[in-house]
Amino acid sequence: MGRLNQFLDSPGAFMKMIFTAVFLAVFSLTTPVYSGGSGIKALDYEACRLLVQEGEILSMTELMELVNRLSEGKIIDTRLLQDEQSYIYEMEIASADGMVNMLYVDARSGVVTDPVTVDNK
Repeated sequence: MGRLNQFLDSPGAFMKMIFTAVFLAVFSLTTPVYSGGSGIKALDYEACRLLVQEGEILSMTELMELVNRLSEGKIIDTRLLQDEQSYIYEMEIASADGMVNMLYVDARSGVVTDPVTVDNK
């Protein structure tokens, strides 16, 4: 609890936390879930957790390690998408210069793909 109080007592850190929370809330309202192809749906947290437990998809830890190897960016948001045959992680990545990019990763293999590939499976 001491570290949390120390963090909250720092005005800069507290304001950064508030700004980030507001930004993510607004950004998530204006960013639609990928819906390029018919039959693609976003899965909820519980479905994701069960798939990780069953060994069907990569965990968030494995996903973060992959992103760290590919870029210096930070994961802002992640959605697990499913079509008839595959699972795709759709991620918003914030780069060091503040740019936000979308990254699509096969949730089983960790192979980076693109929205066109997701759409045409």
